[in-house]
Amino acid sequence: MNKQNIQIYSESTPLISKPISPHVALKKREMTGLIYMTLSALGFSTMSLLVKISGTHYPSFEIVFARSIVQTFFGILSCWILNINPLGEKGVRGWLFFRGLAGTLGLSLFYFSITQLSLADATVVFFLGPAFTAILAAVVLGEAFTLFDGVCAVSCMLGVLLVSKPDFLFGNGKDLPEGGEVGRLFAVFCALLGAMMSAVAYVTVRKIGRGAHFMVHVVYFGLVSIVVSPIGMFLLQTPIVPNSLYDYGIFLGVGLTAFIGQCLLNQGLQMAPAGPGTLMRMNDVVFAFIFGIFILGEYPDVYSVSGACIIVFMTSSMCIHKLRLHRKK
Repeated sequence: MNKQNIQIYSESTPLISKPISPHVALKKREMTGLIYMTLSALGFSTMSLLVKISGTHYPSFEIVFARSIVQTFFGILSCWILNINPLGEKGVRGWLFFRGLAGTLGLSLFYFSITQLSLADATVVFFLGPAFTAILAAVVLGEAFTLFDGVCAVSCMLGVLLVSKPDFLFGNGKDLPEGGEVGRLFAVFCALLGAMMSAVAYVTVRKIGRGAHFMVHVVYFGLVSIVVSPIGMFLLQTPIVPNSLYDYGIFLGVGLTAFIGQCLLNQGLQMAPAGPGTLMRMNDVVFAFIFGIFILGEYPDVYSVSGACIIVFMTSSMCIHKLRLHRKK
């Protein structure tokens, strides 16, 4: 008598027995990374919005100081949870300090520009950081800098010219900061210098490489800011003591959104494909325009929009070009 194997099905039998293919799992991971990077851009843009709101009453260095306290607290707490030495390895501590100093100066300049310019204009000019990073990496790290990179960099300067709208080219402008035309140009210069300092910080991170966990960078950034920002606050500005829970809440929000944005950005960079991941950084500018229009009532003119499009397109093109050159090696 022939015996037959009888398969018995019940409610506990899995409906799908075929495992997920590695390709599908990779796509899911990459999509999750892109979502993280988009949320990171939302976090940083929310931080900038809170800086803009608090900047109407408080000096920019004081806002940097408030953020640094919150950032350092959560950074040290995260290091304790992850069982990481917040001071890092002895061999890279000097570089970590330098990275923190460059980041602090860049952040201070960026925050000042936010308080003087529209949120979108300040964000767009600061978005030049990747272009400056490519130039600095070519000089310091010996990375390739092609003719295409040079064209993109020069085009970005044209975008900055459109955003800054100097009086001698565009006539009398509107919505000038308290210092008038000179004040606006100085604020744009600060945003440019801030982008340069952010490039120095990023190249220093590249120099350190895997020698330090990203949370250690967060801690050093916060610690150096706690020391440096009060110096600028007392020497260059007049500190104001917060007098309401609302003001303290705004300061807490600045630090918390910045910390969350940093964590999401780091996680997203590890999961997302490099090309689309680079393009996700454009969301910073998109959110800045949305917040500026619908929350702050800042309506950009055709020059600001044109300059923003040039800077975002050229910066993104340069990043993608760098990625393709790296893949060919």
